Amino acid sequence: MAVTLTPRAAQEIKAIIKDQAMSDQVVLRVGIKGRNIQGFNYILDLTEVSADDDVTGVSQDIKVVCDPTSFPSLDGTEIDFKDEAGGRGFTFKNPHATRLPVKPAAEGSTGASAPTASGESAADGTKAPSPEFSGLHDKVLEAEIIEKLRTIFDPEIPVNIYDLGLIYKITILPEREVIIDMTLTAPGCPVAGSMPPAVAAAVETIAAVKGAKVNLVWDPPWSKDRMSEEAQLALGLM
Repeated sequence: MAVTLTPRAAQEIKAIIKDQAMSDQVVLRVGIKGRNIQGFNYILDLTEVSADDDVTGVSQDIKVVCDPTSFPSLDGTEIDFKDEAGGRGFTFKNPHATRLPVKPAAEGSTGASAPTASGESAADGTKAPSPEFSGLHDKVLEAEIIEKLRTIFDPEIPVNIYDLGLIYKITILPEREVIIDMTLTAPGCPVAGSMPPAVAAAVETIAAVKGAKVNLVWDPPWSKDRMSEEAQLALGLM
């Protein structure tokens, strides 16, 4: 299969697999879901599910699978990972990716013109998005959110709120809005009013996050069993 990973992309994928304690059977699924004016809309996922007709291959010791419909448009693609001021994410160097033609603006129109073919600039002077940029993969963004949550500590227990087990669920919506369900060690905790907005504000400092909302929930109730092994060791519970 001629879909390859750069060492940097492979390093990031392996880090995600390790961080989320995924199975040794996990594979990287690559696909295409339609097109936009910039090129292809890519699918990139880590899964244990594969189909009999998948095109498979191995790159940088990672198994890569692709559905047979997407493969002709992906053959020869190199996947890289960028960590730059504009954001973190996977990029696709695809020899088949071309921009869709743009209808010229009507003569006398006052609207901004479409991005140039090179993708470098638009009429308003802003840089147009690259046709090969896939945006942040959800698992990459989730890992970044978790790292941010690990910088926030419970005011009464010297353990961060993620390893303490206070984070129940992280949901990333398609428009990069993040919803977090979290709890506290007890309903009468004095930070019940201040902690959720503080967590939301911290998550919103991540460049790729468009907004964050934190829901305070009490079901199921928190218990020490929800703490990570690292947290239990830090508190002398193991």
